[in-house]
Amino acid sequence: MAGNNGYVGAPYNFIGLSKKVNHVEKENLQAHNVISTELKSGRIQYEIEAVTPVFVSAGKNQNDRTERFYQNCYGEKVIPGSTIRGLVRSNVQILSSSSVRDDIQNAILMYRDVAGRREKNSRKDVYDTLLGSGFLEIPGKDGEKIRISVLKNVKAGYIRNEGGAYTIIPTVVDTIDRERGKMNYYVVSERKIIEDKFHGFEFLKRIELQHRDAPFYSEMRKNGIHYKGTKNKNYRPYTRKIGYYLRGSHQVTGITEPGTGKEAGLQSGYLLSSGPMNEKKAIYVIPEINEKGEKIPIPQEDIDSYRRDYEGKKNQIETIDKKFFLLPEDGETKPVFYIYIEGKIYFGFTPRLRLFYEKDIYAGIPEEQMEEKVDYCQSLFGYAREKESYKSRLSFMDAKLETGSGKELDEVSLILGGPKPTSYLDYLKGMGGRPATYNDLFELRGVKQYWLRERTERSETGTNDKVATHFRPYSEGTIFKGEIHFHNLTEEELGMILWGLLLEENSQQNIGKGKPYGYGRVKIRLTALETLDQENLYSDSEFCLNPYEPKTDKKDQYINLAKEEVIRFLGKDIQDEKRLREFFLMKDASKIPDGRRTRYMKLNEYQGRVNNKAQLPEVGEVVRGDTEQHYRQKKNDSQKPYEKNKKGKNQSQKQKGRAQESVGTSFGDLLKGIKLD
Repeated sequence: MAGNNGYVGAPYNFIGLSKKVNHVEKENLQAHNVISTELKSGRIQYEIEAVTPVFVSAGKNQNDRTERFYQNCYGEKVIPGSTIRGLVRSNVQILSSSSVRDDIQNAILMYRDVAGRREKNSRKDVYDTLLGSGFLEIPGKDGEKIRISVLKNVKAGYIRNEGGAYTIIPTVVDTIDRERGKMNYYVVSERKIIEDKFHGFEFLKRIELQHRDAPFYSEMRKNGIHYKGTKNKNYRPYTRKIGYYLRGSHQVTGITEPGTGKEAGLQSGYLLSSGPMNEKKAIYVIPEINEKGEKIPIPQEDIDSYRRDYEGKKNQIETIDKKFFLLPEDGETKPVFYIYIEGKIYFGFTPRLRLFYEKDIYAGIPEEQMEEKVDYCQSLFGYAREKESYKSRLSFMDAKLETGSGKELDEVSLILGGPKPTSYLDYLKGMGGRPATYNDLFELRGVKQYWLRERTERSETGTNDKVATHFRPYSEGTIFKGEIHFHNLTEEELGMILWGLLLEENSQQNIGKGKPYGYGRVKIRLTALETLDQENLYSDSEFCLNPYEPKTDKKDQYINLAKEEVIRFLGKDIQDEKRLREFFLMKDASKIPDGRRTRYMKLNEYQGRVNNKAQLPEVGEVVRGDTEQHYRQKKNDSQKPYEKNKKGKNQSQKQKGRAQESVGTSFGDLLKGIKLD
């Protein structure tokens, strides 16, 4: 099951990680200072043609609204060499079965599960148990009992930054009684404040609450009566120093400016109203800090994980909210919520804390991918480690905008929220292909790739224009011309670079910003391949004015040598390696899926998908509308006539040619006879 309308999808998908890595012995790495007639040095010249409008960002000036197209030091519009290098390197990494370990930043991620479907041993069940989710009845007006949702294991405190070291400091009320629902912070109902005409809470009329001063209405649900109000669109989370009055152990009877109360019993603290959640009606009163209390140090790795988590979601936060969720600066102290269990501390600025998963990202990488050896891709592009390094044998020049090609278009505004590793239904797969989280046994789905799209689309920017990205792309038909210089490559390695740049005959690729909406679809063509004539270049008998020899006509020969090496390493045809077959399907311009199958999900679709734990469909299912098993059956069926004729006495010449076909055939030829539509 999926979302409300059955759709589960995204503008991206994943190419699986190879279980077997193509390693290179260090003693076999080519020396950079060798002059050999057996090794190839030279240059590759190519052009990039925009099939859809393209934009490569140079960022924007401080006061600019619109991002600028990348320019070199001469003011020429270019696609930087680093962008082309990244594209080719990623392709070669996939094609050559190289390791991705050094390209994945390891971390222990965080999660919050407040809306997932509750099932036995589900992630939500674990989350609620850890936080102590439950209900508490507090006295209301005229003896009325108000039932509120509370998190009995969560405590309030203060987080302080002293010289970059972070600690949690307790409040003056530091004991909690989980059985009786006694906590060291107090939950205040906005509904009761509004419906009681702010009696005792007049101070809050000067503060933006989460709901407008309008009637609430009730509806009956499984867990009792539920109240809904009218949301305040101007609301933003905040903390504010206050004075408050308390009756009993947990009933706040009034809130005022700090130090202005005339009655006995005025206490000091902070009012904290956290980020808006669906139908949330609670604000929190936190007692003042206990400077003499025992400080709890926060490990640096937990601070790093919090910052990574914030960076991953900051674009989804309203601009004015961002400071609320930032850790305090040096010398600063902020109210905070936390749980301290078995030496592990969880903290955040809302009681519904984001918790750390049990396992890190590296737990999902195949074992051989984790070996610290030199792989095929590193032998070409170089690497740098703590105690050793190897210089790249490739140099990527900027691809310059061809004068007179294309034109700059009107401004485009897009919301470019990218996929996050916390999206476990996308990024992970469990045992038997079942859904899994970072608390389970899991594998990473692989390398993220964006789908090709037939045309560009606009995204809804909503009411907050500040979260959108604004840029002016260049039109389809725009041409960029670039060069790659290579040094001391074998013919097979040269073929791999050409293959990684060009892919297959029908292949197109994505460059720049806006890929989820169809921007930056390009086709890359080889315009010249030249190698240095080493004998003439270093000859003592004559001065060489043009040391380059044209080799463009040998392009396919070099690429086929690379394919032969891949087939030897895999021990099977390229088409039988699922991850490579799916990689080329995603790049095939003749098999672009309907854009309705590769769009971002709407909020209600995503929520339905989470509730039903519906995983992202595999590449073949999106392209062909069928499963991997269906593909295998099609392949077997397509081979039956060939096998029958092969045994006959009158085998046709065409069939003989197929039987003797070189392992170096193109990927398109390898798929002949297999219906993919």
